[in-house]
Amino acid sequence: MSELIQIIYISRATFEAGPRENGVEPHVARILLKSRKNNPRQGLVGVLFYGDGNFFQCIEGERSAVEALFSRISDDPRHKDVRVLSVRDIEVRTFNEWSMKYVPAAREVMSRVKAFGFDTFDPYLFNEDHVKEMLTLLQRISDPTLGRLNSTSPPPGEAHDFMGLTYLALAIATLALAVSCINLAMTMEWL
Repeated sequence: MSELIQIIYISRATFEAGPRENGVEPHVARILLKSRKNNPRQGLVGVLFYGDGNFFQCIEGERSAVEALFSRISDDPRHKDVRVLSVRDIEVRTFNEWSMKYVPAAREVMSRVKAFGFDTFDPYLFNEDHVKEMLTLLQRISDPTLGRLNSTSPPPGEAHDFMGLTYLALAIATLALAVSCINLAMTMEWL
């Protein structure tokens, strides 16, 4: 069995935040699109939070894939001051349903940050308990970008976002209902 790990890191954006498109800052949207396209191929999953110019990200997967991705992330010029908060072995992926879940600067997160005693989202001030609480909170909050930022479908059996499958199931159910109605109409000789 492969060795799974989880890495949590933080960093500061090097870009000026632009106007939000579909509720997401444009630079962050490009990061998400690329992550959602490439992560399933590597068996990687995770969550990304961006607020007040800072990133908080958790990545999970096989050790070699996580380490390779983190190496590329560390060299990405869109952020600086990359700091690893946690690396640990895991038995199962926490964000298994997400090639890269995105949580915007949601009210729940900012409320939690205020409860930590901070005025803004600055993960460089977090202690170990703050990191754990943040991760738990990000697991609970829904991703408003589903269906809007997914560019490709992952290979079968890989981690993925489920919005496309939901639409497919809805289309099949609608088609089945239409066929049943036509059958009933023909049986009753209404047609």
